Amino acid sequence: MYLRQTIRTILPNKLVKGIKKNYKKKENYSNEIKLLRGRKISTSDQNSVLFFTTRKCASTYMNNCIRYLNEKYLHLISVDLASYIWHYSTQEVYKLLEEKQAEVFRTNGILYGPLRQYIPINKLEKYCIVLMLRDPRDVVVSNYYSIGYSHTLPFNERQQKDFLQYRQRVQQQTVDEYVRERAERFHQIYSEYCNFLIKDRNIKWLRYEDFIQNFDSWVKQLGECFNVDIEEKDINALFELKGGGKKVEENKLNHIRKATPGDHKEKLKKETQDFLNTKFKDILSTLNYD
Repeated sequence: MYLRQTIRTILPNKLVKGIKKNYKKKENYSNEIKLLRGRKISTSDQNSVLFFTTRKCASTYMNNCIRYLNEKYLHLISVDLASYIWHYSTQEVYKLLEEKQAEVFRTNGILYGPLRQYIPINKLEKYCIVLMLRDPRDVVVSNYYSIGYSHTLPFNERQQKDFLQYRQRVQQQTVDEYVRERAERFHQIYSEYCNFLIKDRNIKWLRYEDFIQNFDSWVKQLGECFNVDIEEKDINALFELKGGGKKVEENKLNHIRKATPGDHKEKLKKETQDFLNTKFKDILSTLNYD
């Protein structure tokens, strides 16, 4: 206690905050830091898991869900490289991961997730791959509200400033304007998933809509991805983690704003809907969306 009081007295408050932040970074992301430095973190011979998804596709819940299943059934070392880079680095997340993929992605003993866009990882066939997707038209709409109002800020001060400037610009746009501006970026993300995972590797993917509307069927499919039979008590725990049967009241300031499939039909003008239907035509066909 005396030492802590002495530190408070001697060190400037800003420096104390920096020390605490650096300690928290090392405590929460020690394995991520080791991987990015090319160090080994697991001796397991069990296949690693890659969890791919997109923004606004229950990725936060899925991260907690898969970690829960990992502790119960898989026993891999769990890492979230994208989260670490987002919060503490000024580098673009997926550009850095692609550049360092040979160092950070190991075929055994590690649970990676969530990865919110495709990365061309070496020896991909040696991984267990979990892919969860949502109607891209709803994703781009939901992302507008997330960026504009509810997404958490990065810890890095420079990144935080840049993000807040971008948020201010998004808030000045209508949802239709944002959707038209960002559609190409989401089209690219979905195209890579469809081409490199679904078509090339015949990956069976999970639907966000099933997660919302038919949880029991969805969680059974998730268990099949890991080749595990999830016990009833764990299914119930995962359902409660989801919020049970509680209805979500729409609020643009909440991380979970609405969660109802088909939101793009309510939020967008008819001409913007037509634009998205044309833009994502091939993807909607591959993913069996109307």
